[in-house]
Amino acid sequence: MDTNLTLILGKIMGELYDLQSRQGIDKADKGHIYGLKNGFEEALTKEFGELSVVRKEEVETVYRYFSPFMETKTETDELPPIEEMRAQMEKKGISQDRFIIILRYLNACDRINVDVNQFGDFMLIGGHDEK
Repeated sequence: MDTNLTLILGKIMGELYDLQSRQGIDKADKGHIYGLKNGFEEALTKEFGELSVVRKEEVETVYRYFSPFMETKTETDELPPIEEMRAQMEKKGISQDRFIIILRYLNACDRINVDVNQFGDFMLIGGHDEK
């Protein structure tokens, strides 16, 4: 990402987090907010360092994998173990982090009805929680 764009987005995110914090919504600590607002590399990297585009082909691969389960209305607890699903996705070049992000996206779009949380407590890419 371009340095100026990163600084601008950092400033915006810092201001947003600051406003949320003043309303009692703590999405980031004061140090992180200060770092974003003032261009500290560590804060900017933590916020934006792991950004990447999830390609349409990746989403379709995960969707196609789950289609047979959706057609038979398989319950989440009746799906194959997460290790088996992860292995299938890795064969197709999709990491576990990416797989979980895509599942959450498909669920949010109502394209599949899979409770990702039943598979375990997953952190998003790079250890970032959902914000």
